[in-house]
Amino acid sequence: MTQSPTFLLRLSVIGWCVVYPLTTVGCARHQPVAPSVAPVPEPRSPVALRVTNSNWSDVRIYVVRGTLRVRLGTVTTNSTVDFTIPADFLSGAGNVALVAAPVAGRASWTTPLPEISAGDEFELVVEDVLQYSHLVVR
Repeated sequence: MTQSPTFLLRLSVIGWCVVYPLTTVGCARHQPVAPSVAPVPEPRSPVALRVTNSNWSDVRIYVVRGTLRVRLGTVTTNSTVDFTIPADFLSGAGNVALVAAPVAGRASWTTPLPEISAGDEFELVVEDVLQYSHLVVR
């Protein structure tokens, strides 16, 4: 059984239409990029965080960037604990926030971290009424 010349012509045109765009993508002309001097990012160091818990419940402290949530630890009622926020967690794009989540409760308290400079230290005071909690930058 032989194929008609029209069928072979149609088949080769379809094949050309499929293959041609795939082969010419790598041949596109790109403008040369002039080398630019990008500022060297300053090496970040870990940031100190002191948490004072005045809440009636123990609280878990988290640092959140995007969808990544890292638990720093737990602070028991009427105590103060020092944590360190890892430097690699603070570098790169994305907003970073602190979360205080009571162990015996449903609601949590969240605050975004401000722009961090060298030598900054944070103090988070978790109040008995959770929404009155506050963050101090030193």
